[in-house]
Amino acid sequence: MKKMKKIFVLLIAMVMVLSVGVTAFAAEDDEPAATTTTGSITVKNATKGYEYNAYKIFDATYNGTKVSYTTPAANASKLDDTVFGWSTAADSNGNISVWVKDGVADATVTDWIKAHYTDFAGSAIPGVFDDANSTVTFSNLDFGYYYITSGLGSVVTIDSAAPTAEVYDKNETTPVDPTKTIVSVDGTAQNEVTEANAHVGSVVGFKLAGSTNNWIDKDTIRESWTITDTPTNMEIDLSTVVVKFNGTALAADAYTATKAESGALTITVPMVDANKNSIYPANLGTSAGLIPIEITYSATITKDAGKNPAKNEIPGGGTTVYTYGFQVAKTDGTDPLPGAQFELWYNGAALKFIDNGDGTYTYDATNGTVTTLDMTTNTTIAIVGLDNSWTYTLKEITVPEGYNQAEDKEIAGSSLTKITEGLATTALYKETVVNKAGTVLPSTGGIGTTIFYIVGAILVIGAGVVLVTRRRMNVQ
Repeated sequence: MKKMKKIFVLLIAMVMVLSVGVTAFAAEDDEPAATTTTGSITVKNATKGYEYNAYKIFDATYNGTKVSYTTPAANASKLDDTVFGWSTAADSNGNISVWVKDGVADATVTDWIKAHYTDFAGSAIPGVFDDANSTVTFSNLDFGYYYITSGLGSVVTIDSAAPTAEVYDKNETTPVDPTKTIVSVDGTAQNEVTEANAHVGSVVGFKLAGSTNNWIDKDTIRESWTITDTPTNMEIDLSTVVVKFNGTALAADAYTATKAESGALTITVPMVDANKNSIYPANLGTSAGLIPIEITYSATITKDAGKNPAKNEIPGGGTTVYTYGFQVAKTDGTDPLPGAQFELWYNGAALKFIDNGDGTYTYDATNGTVTTLDMTTNTTIAIVGLDNSWTYTLKEITVPEGYNQAEDKEIAGSSLTKITEGLATTALYKETVVNKAGTVLPSTGGIGTTIFYIVGAILVIGAGVVLVTRRRMNVQ
């Protein structure tokens, strides 16, 4: 029994020794946790084409989650005592502590550093641009308080409690209001003009070009961009709308295009995602920090453009499309002459018109219902909505009774009058068509034949008298 107790005690002792040994081994195998001494800064929504640089202004010293800033004692004379406070005694490394005074606004600190960062910073630390994500990253930075340039003007701290930081480039460049130009008329390219000539039914291509930014101000992100185009005497075709941001055409679900009952077109482009992050990176381009915008679409000139010009109005300016017209006057050479009807031909066919019921006819190849220009009661009519690049032929198809038919008249488009705002039809170029009265031709038994008989009888009688007179003289 005593031997069993000794063996049991010995086993317990061995277990205790082994336990101590395992603990010791474990302590020897566990490496102390590595201490992080560097961090990184990422600039989001970076502008392509910019060069981003970081400058360390102060070192960051820390204790757990607490951080303070230090700078070499030699920099004390560079500090502004209205913005900062600092210690008078240097530590063992020759550095002094620096802090922002109570009541000093963040903007004041940032503005001061922006103006004086070169007094403190060493060499510029370039960032690495990620084109796919529109970010710039600064890696392996010593903990400190940094100032980032390239128009960003941001300050940021990285330390052991927050070794990584993100800042937004807010692209505060002033947006450029869009301008509108005409790029085509019936498929013929125009040199991005603001005025053009066309006819009712013409299809005119338009382009809006401008730019925007991602931030309205330093604290307000731009959530969307909107433009409204208000047309007059033209109908915009929604199916032709193409929207480009940063040179890339957007998918149909990336924007909305709606047309009001008035015909006004409104285009809205969301510019942030569900997390309120900017969708479109700013591009350096020709205007630093701006996002270029281009919108194209077409519209058809409507019949009312025969009375007033067709226009578009947007905040940055508009366009004007003009049609042309002329008058037809009917006379007998002296006085007005009713009773005629005409057709106006172009390219081998009679044109179609809308009869406005007031002595005016509007050319409209799509909606026109008549080809006859009726002057049976009128002696002057107006023809509008025409194209000044065409050459027309005016044909008289019904002639006033008792008058000869007038010859066809060729009318050059260059002779027509531009339809301007409120222009009276009486001010249009006038083409006068003259019908001459017909001459009555001789008929059998008429006065013309009688005259011949009388003249013949007189000649016969005269000849007889001459013959008798000569015979008497001979007898004598």
